[in-house]
Amino acid sequence: MRYSPEEIEGFEGQLDLLVRKLNFMKSELGRTIDPNAKFAITEEIAQLEGQISDLKGKLSAAHGLPVANQKDRLAEAIRQLNMDEEEEIGLLHLVNCDRHQMVDKFWNAFDEKEEEHFQFYFITGCPTQMPPSFAERMVYELLVEELDGESDALHILTQEDSGRLRIQDLPLGRNTRKSQQRFKAYVQERFRFADTQSFDTFIETGVPNLPYDYVAVVFELHERKWSSFLPEYLEWMIETFKNPNKQVPKFLFFFVFYVDGQHLGGLKSEQKSILTALSELTVRHETTLLTPLLPVEDGDLRAWLMDLGERNPNQVQSVIDAMVAGLREEDQLLFRDKQQFNMKDIEELQALIHNIANE
Repeated sequence: MRYSPEEIEGFEGQLDLLVRKLNFMKSELGRTIDPNAKFAITEEIAQLEGQISDLKGKLSAAHGLPVANQKDRLAEAIRQLNMDEEEEIGLLHLVNCDRHQMVDKFWNAFDEKEEEHFQFYFITGCPTQMPPSFAERMVYELLVEELDGESDALHILTQEDSGRLRIQDLPLGRNTRKSQQRFKAYVQERFRFADTQSFDTFIETGVPNLPYDYVAVVFELHERKWSSFLPEYLEWMIETFKNPNKQVPKFLFFFVFYVDGQHLGGLKSEQKSILTALSELTVRHETTLLTPLLPVEDGDLRAWLMDLGERNPNQVQSVIDAMVAGLREEDQLLFRDKQQFNMKDIEELQALIHNIANE
């Protein structure tokens, strides 16, 4: 779109005014004690930041310049953070922006089932909330909390390029019987059983002895691939592993089910049926259902950034500002209206911080 010189001059005047107003509101926020006033100021700051971002885009287009790469701005803001040199920014930092309630629910269930050799965790959430990453996080935390970082004691499959936990498709056939066959084949292939060693023998005798304390597996399935026989298939797994030989390691099975828009409510009947089936399954067999995964509060992200070592809220705010400016419009709206972020966007920030910290 072409703008007249008068319009461009008007945009520049508006931008100057909005920037000055934004700086004033930020200083007011730091001096305000009243919670209601703080909330109102925070709301206005978010709106101003959105308006400033829009105006900058218009001015760049008006001058025939490309809009500045928001990732470069975000990277620069990250480089200004005073990160603790003794804090290792590792794989866990790619997925661990706090969801206190869900994390606590996992560990409570884990502690209750500590003596059980096979544990089942069902996780549901919209793809925007990155449910497989929650499972990945709990596996990394298990390594730290239970195994003191001894990676040889934990058997997982990892991605060759990044070293991150590999998320796998749930072995599935056209019916329960075929799905069972595929699952047995998966187990035999993963642990390289000899031709004389079968899945059933492994369950009964624990032979061959696996040299691990824990084995973690994360399967995923989108709601569109859900079939009516799946509850029966999942129940067969739970029943099969109910009384295993005690010589086997402790297995943690994570099943991630993508349910589009679950955090928004207003679920379709098919989605409700899936959630009901999983809920009934977990009640019958005393397994664990972790649902729903919700967007992350702004305060959680700020606390996560400060945990890296930065103590100055202004530096943290600069990262938040740069991140918000680069979000899609609907994701910016979520922040302005509810001071929340979708996990998909937080993970991009975490990945950038991880890469910069390990340069």
